[in-house]
Amino acid sequence: MRTIDETAATILEPPKGMLVVDEYAEALVGADRAHRFTEAVLHTEGLGDYVSAVLLTPEAFAALRPSGSRPLIGVRMTTPEISLAHLAGRGAAFAEWRENLSPLDVPLGSVHIGAEVLARGAAAAQAAGILPVLTIAMPELGASSITVSQAVTTNALLALRAELDRVGVDPSRLLLRINMVIPGLSNPVPVDSEQVARLTTALLEKGVPAQTPGVLLLSGGQPLDQACARLQAIAADPGHPWQVTYGFSRSLVAEAAEAWGRAQNAAESGRVLLQNCKRASESVAAALVSSGARS
Repeated sequence: MRTIDETAATILEPPKGMLVVDEYAEALVGADRAHRFTEAVLHTEGLGDYVSAVLLTPEAFAALRPSGSRPLIGVRMTTPEISLAHLAGRGAAFAEWRENLSPLDVPLGSVHIGAEVLARGAAAAQAAGILPVLTIAMPELGASSITVSQAVTTNALLALRAELDRVGVDPSRLLLRINMVIPGLSNPVPVDSEQVARLTTALLEKGVPAQTPGVLLLSGGQPLDQACARLQAIAADPGHPWQVTYGFSRSLVAEAAEAWGRAQNAAESGRVLLQNCKRASESVAAALVSSGARS
């Protein structure tokens, strides 16, 4: 069994990243086809050239057939009843916690994540010898500005950091998965990749401990080309102490899942998925070259 440090290093191996095949993808293909789609994704020839890890729902993970020739597999922790020891025994390399609150349920002056739930999950995972991945996702607020996104995400990140410190979680033995600082999808004010990179890097520097080995960025509903351009701009900054790569879901799997849902065409679905993952990986590679690093 890999150590937590070895798992983190494998996930962050440049220029690879994390593919998230979650409830969104399952909804696209239909509940009755979700398992077959997940198996097809994991057996896509060449996937490991661009993807180091795949995050699955508990249901998809439970249905997997044993295999040693694929990227690392992790599980989204959706209920407290899921046993970390059981997941580790079945080959899960990491566990992800994501506890978003509806904007309507957030008290004035509070944050949109369940920081206590994330911190307790991270502590339990570290105690069990499993790498915790903690996700902060900006709620979709329609026409919200980029400054609102920055403020909401920064407040959530700082709340999480404070709770991790309070619980005694080791920041060097976890990964953070977080949204880029972008405006709401219906906001009409254009922003360029450099502005997104500047604001995202600023919030990461403010809230991510230097000991944390890496940050995985969400695509947040952006088209793939746009998400990759912004990923590249953020990852190219040579000054931050943690590695930056992708932890995309929708932008990588949507087109492939739609193709599968129409005809269950594994060949076409796999071709599209591989092409998208290659595009994301190439963005990380280009960022490393421009920052003077080498993969």
